[in-house]
Amino acid sequence: MLQNKMFWYSIVLGGIGGWFFILSGLLYPFQNDLLHKIWLVILILWVGGHPFELLIAMPIGKKAGLSTQRIVCKTLLMGVSWWIPLKLGVFKD
Repeated sequence: MLQNKMFWYSIVLGGIGGWFFILSGLLYPFQNDLLHKIWLVILILWVGGHPFELLIAMPIGKKAGLSTQRIVCKTLLMGVSWWIPLKLGVFKD
């Protein structure tokens, strides 16, 4: 499963969907208390977590020959869903 590109593409789509969920909650705040709490957790994980992932993603991306700018953009947008398959050799980027 971890060597399957389609598996990782679906994880990437889920991560990008998380950003859309965050943006929608910023533009149109959720009135439902449970939905707002879920939104808040995802916001904290995405906005707080992705920058810390750069510590791991940077050497993996550099080893693959990627520029710092590309590594930062991909990590902040997709997080683990791009650098783990890159490390495993599933994505060649």
